[in-house]
Amino acid sequence: MRKKELLWGSLGEAGLILVVATIAWLVQQPLIFASLGPTAYELIEQPQLRSARTYNVIVGHLLGVACGFLALYLLHAWSEPNVLSTGIVSPGRLWAVTIASALTVFCTLIARAAQPAALATTLLIALGAMQTRRDAIAIAVGVILVTALGQPLRHLRLRSHAPVGQQALGS
Repeated sequence: MRKKELLWGSLGEAGLILVVATIAWLVQQPLIFASLGPTAYELIEQPQLRSARTYNVIVGHLLGVACGFLALYLLHAWSEPNVLSTGIVSPGRLWAVTIASALTVFCTLIARAAQPAALATTLLIALGAMQTRRDAIAIAVGVILVTALGQPLRHLRLRSHAPVGQQALGS
């Protein structure tokens, strides 16, 4: 791997995360969360993937949010212990993560919005780490921010790697 690639990947993703985290800090909202890391990675390091497209990133994560909340609702698991803070996986959370994961994969495939990091988003909700209305809004805003900031970088990456005379994959 060339030094330029190492630098671009490391600094590109770090810069993208830094900007979103700074905005989160300034507005005092949880706009930065675990599943944005792999999303940023795809935008910067794997720009040719369909899952790095704007549609896939936004729709995939929003479906992950919806499926996570639906699983909690169906199982009445809102008050189950937060797995990430307690380390306890209750039966309600066990089934919530299972159903949320299956629904997320099903829905993203049907919508042609496959986005692997959307599974991490749905798990954050089903595990109890982000399960409030405020969290859902923060997730949506965080995903939109990382997408809006990351897509220009993605397009730069696509152009720099496309063979002369050949266009890179679409938006």
